[in-house]
Amino acid sequence: MDSQKNGFTLIETLIVLSAFLVMSLASSMLLKPTYNLLDSHLFFSQLKSDLFLAQQHAISHQEEVTIHIMPESNYYYIRTRFNGPMLVERKYSPNVKVREGTLNLYFQFLPDGNTNRFGSFYIEIGNKLYRMTVLIGRGRFYVVEE
Repeated sequence: MDSQKNGFTLIETLIVLSAFLVMSLASSMLLKPTYNLLDSHLFFSQLKSDLFLAQQHAISHQEEVTIHIMPESNYYYIRTRFNGPMLVERKYSPNVKVREGTLNLYFQFLPDGNTNRFGSFYIEIGNKLYRMTVLIGRGRFYVVEE
């Protein structure tokens, strides 16, 4: 740059701009996997907490609690009985895809804390597939990555 003029040349400006764009692009590529990981942790944490709440409510109030997951709406709810008051209504991210396996997406916790059905359903987040399994007896459940 000439010492007589104030400012930068076009080439200097373009070099700085291109360096900024390269750094921005690299950081946005690194954030995508982090977002999917955060999405999965948030979804599973919330779903597990809600299922434990449903089970505890069923035991403490000695009534059936219904869980219904509606994947086409990215939504699930938990209510007492079939048409009782809502305990939880939750929307989840459109990046989370839930589908039936051996367990329907509609089941209940009975007054003793057990479920009326057992089996697995599948949850896809990004390019990862998870299986949530509800065990026979005691209403226990767990999640594994496929």
